Amino acid sequence: MNEVRNLHPDPRCLRQRTTWNGGATSNGEKWRYELSADSSSGSVFAWNGLTNQFLAGKVLYARVTSSKQAVLDGMDIESASLLVRRNGWVAARVADGLVGNHAIWLRNGPFVLQEVGCYSPEDWEQLYALYQRGDIQFPWVAGPRDAHAGQVGPWEL
Repeated sequence: MNEVRNLHPDPRCLRQRTTWNGGATSNGEKWRYELSADSSSGSVFAWNGLTNQFLAGKVLYARVTSSKQAVLDGMDIESASLLVRRNGWVAARVADGLVGNHAIWLRNGPFVLQEVGCYSPEDWEQLYALYQRGDIQFPWVAGPRDAHAGQVGPWEL
């Protein structure tokens, strides 16, 4: 079996993320993010814990929930090339050697960050193939099947 690794230290998004022109409020175990009242644009640094240098060349994944369809329809990852956007999740690839901010925009409304992933392009291809076949609901893994939130490790497929 092949190992797929989610390289993010908090894949279940239990820790609050940093925002630019936004705020966060606790929503049970997760966090709800919204634009500051006096701002027209803002973002959530969903991949906090990993450096921009580390994210270069990786595929970034995020799933959110929101009561506003515009959030789901317009979700994008800053400084990364969109691969797929479907039903509240998005995946984008950061160019090799690109060191820039990678965040989810807050301009379309508030959302709850449910899960994130950071994958090698090869691991992403395996996950996405499983998703396309209907074997998994989302192209995401946290780590080992019994991983505690934030644990990094292999997950066998």
